Amino acid sequence: MFVRNNYNYDVNHASDSSSLVCDDELITQQHLTEATDINRMVAQYGRTGEAIQTTRQPLPAEFYEITDYHTALNAVKAGDEAFMTLPADVRERFKNDTGQYLAFLADEKNRAEAVALGLVNKPWEPYTPTAEPLDEVEAQ
Repeated sequence: MFVRNNYNYDVNHASDSSSLVCDDELITQQHLTEATDINRMVAQYGRTGEAIQTTRQPLPAEFYEITDYHTALNAVKAGDEAFMTLPADVRERFKNDTGQYLAFLADEKNRAEAVALGLVNKPWEPYTPTAEPLDEVEAQ
């Protein structure tokens, strides 16, 4: 009978000899790292108080289909409700005025600030792999 203890058992050797070594090529989609970052999701949840589905806000072009008073009034109410779900500091940035908020989003020059405030999604940037071989990365 063999009894393992600190003096006759090498934990590192046992771990190395029974571990799984994956030398396959990496196939992970790196362009999704920001969208799947849990820290970003939690921060967004803290701002909105809602589960993460999308941060996309309606754009003025989506209101072209409004043709009657009732539909227009419902769209205005929905816009006000969406504005009121924003954090207080973001609403204060627009002086608690939904009109200023919508005008801000309609102006393409404000895109970078809107991304920084978390009002719209960051534009998609294609993934460019690094030139480092995998062996050098693993050695670090």
